[in-house]
Amino acid sequence: MRALRTAVAALLVLGLSTSGFGGDLEKSIAKAAQQAGTQSQKTSGSKAMVWAGTALFVGGMAVGLSAFINNKNGQFAEFGEANAVNKKLGAAGLATAFGGGVLIFLGSHQANRSPSVTVGPGQVTVSKQLSW
Repeated sequence: MRALRTAVAALLVLGLSTSGFGGDLEKSIAKAAQQAGTQSQKTSGSKAMVWAGTALFVGGMAVGLSAFINNKNGQFAEFGEANAVNKKLGAAGLATAFGGGVLIFLGSHQANRSPSVTVGPGQVTVSKQLSW
């Protein structure tokens, strides 16, 4: 079993290391420029997701907390306070805040981990950087 793991690791290292030997300089420069362009597109898309998620989170928390806190029973607490709040609106606000939090998470982690898909004349390429 140990020999099998060593052989698989050696084949992976050999396969990944020899992929960079071929090709000429012009193709390498064009590929680097193309990857830089797709990286800037990914970061602008992820920034939009982060800002949209922030707006949803803040709005959802504001609506949810105000719906749960405002009981409209007056200034002093009394028996039956839990039935005086708007539970459906509070739950909808907290669900919206959760969705905003998910958008923030995906937007902040998407730029580094998502694969780059490039469509050109007669080709579609997908590149993904693997780290070990």
